[in-house]
Amino acid sequence: MITRRSFNSLAVSMAALSVAAPKAAFSQAPGSVARNKTLIVAVQAEAPVYRNVGQANPYSINNEDFRGSIINMFEPLFYYNSNKNEVIPWVAAGLDNNDDYSSFTVKLRDGVTWSDGKPFTADDVVYTLEMLMANGKGKRDLTQSSGVAEAVKAVSKLDPLTVKIDLNKGDPRFAFKYLINYFDIGLQWLPAHVWRDISDPAAFSFFDVAKGWPLTTGPWKVTRFTDNQIFMDRRPEWWATKAGLATMPAMERVITIPGGTRDRMAQLVAANQVDIVNDIQISEVMKQLVTQNPKITTFTGKNSPYGAKDWWPTSLYFNHKSEKWADVNVRRALNHYLDRKQLIDTAYAGASEAKYDPYPGFGSLKPYIDAIRPIADKYGIGHFDKAKGDALMQQAGYTKNDAGIWAKDGKPLSAVIEAIPVLNAIGPVVAQQLKNAGVDASFRSTPESRAIMRDGKYDLCLFGHRGSISDPYATLENYHSRNALPVGQPILLPARWSNADYDKIVDEAAKVPPNDPRLMDLVKAAMEIWMREAVEAPISEWYHRVPMNQTYWTGWPSEEDPYMQPSFWYTSGSFGYVMPKLKPAS
Repeated sequence: MITRRSFNSLAVSMAALSVAAPKAAFSQAPGSVARNKTLIVAVQAEAPVYRNVGQANPYSINNEDFRGSIINMFEPLFYYNSNKNEVIPWVAAGLDNNDDYSSFTVKLRDGVTWSDGKPFTADDVVYTLEMLMANGKGKRDLTQSSGVAEAVKAVSKLDPLTVKIDLNKGDPRFAFKYLINYFDIGLQWLPAHVWRDISDPAAFSFFDVAKGWPLTTGPWKVTRFTDNQIFMDRRPEWWATKAGLATMPAMERVITIPGGTRDRMAQLVAANQVDIVNDIQISEVMKQLVTQNPKITTFTGKNSPYGAKDWWPTSLYFNHKSEKWADVNVRRALNHYLDRKQLIDTAYAGASEAKYDPYPGFGSLKPYIDAIRPIADKYGIGHFDKAKGDALMQQAGYTKNDAGIWAKDGKPLSAVIEAIPVLNAIGPVVAQQLKNAGVDASFRSTPESRAIMRDGKYDLCLFGHRGSISDPYATLENYHSRNALPVGQPILLPARWSNADYDKIVDEAAKVPPNDPRLMDLVKAAMEIWMREAVEAPISEWYHRVPMNQTYWTGWPSEEDPYMQPSFWYTSGSFGYVMPKLKPAS
């Protein structure tokens, strides 16, 4: 952890940003750009260096680094700012649907061009969707292909700027799943004139500096891509300036580097060496950063909680494909062994809130959260009660052995808790609480942890939720049996839980539009099953505590000006909307 002493003695030179010679490099030997014309981003990659050098295929299933590298070059049809509940038309100008939500019509904006100067048209949207549909019905080795294939029946070009999308069944949420980008939701659009001749899309890197690949509609081109640096240089022309949607970004270059550990990222931003880093998470470190460097701000300025609430409330997940957690009494017992207050006080200095359900505490979800809280109370979800946990373990047939560990049939209950690095603050505390209760638990976070969780090869894991923001349906859908894939089949919805009665309720909710009053009873009915079965152990709200340095750039998103979320690693590419709004500090 960063200390006051180390904070005051930071002297990180620019040389620190370029470490050992890169293993692989793709470069046109780009020239120098002054620091005050460069935005430097340090991302918490899950390894010390980028592992997917030269990979620019947004649908590659193995491109773990994409969210922390060039995702923000890709522009969506629509952005969505959850802070204001605002849809922002971007490369599309309009969207219509029929009465039963089985057909959507997208009107593209005239004058949008790819970075090679060719027009962005209906052909590109049709190609992208048809490619994903074909893959989803076949090899399924591209991200999002299964969902698109399941949803879309046909896509057609009505004219060069109009696309009609017919669905297999009415879905009032289709646009917010695929056509509107926010957080980790949304598609990236591909230039048909490059991709249509590619026989194996999954094997195509879409990267060649000499050809200007990846082609995107954004104002950037990649000029350097190594395992420790990515340069995106500003192009001289961008369609959005001519359309009056944006001004040309003030920065001439964006450099993205793997930021390393949380301590190193804190040191880099404290020393004004980088402009923004990943989620620091630990409130005390954030407090030191904003107190001791007057140039550092956060979404909440210099005030707690030093960040923005995210859609990713933390839970302890059981792997429901493991017999170890088959007894609901064991799952309930572990839920009772977690002292949320102690966890939050220890990991976040009290700057978070305990969770009793899987929903993020956004205002639009509050009526649902309030309605299901009595259900959580009835089943003890979110309630610390060690004695009750012990009674449940005994009810499940466990007794404590000589080492004080719960055991059944002579086999002690052990578990490795897997997590990605952003959860390193809370992971060891969860493991210790379980150990104190008699579970032989340990915590592990390695560069391989995400893949282990993705493949369902874990005991317990700590993770968030890619679910609801304003509509309660998305979180309900996460637990549908269609996501309970066999171990080995990758999916980043860790639970792999299934319940036929729950599925029926979710299927019914899928037919009900967002904001329809009928959703309330369906949510309560689904959560009755979810809580009764103790599907997971909710822990706390999640805040993205992102330090933003104003030495070189101002105009960062804030509570006072919440024009977008500040997180630059969302796979929606929403930080592409932020960069043109940043202004030089001098």
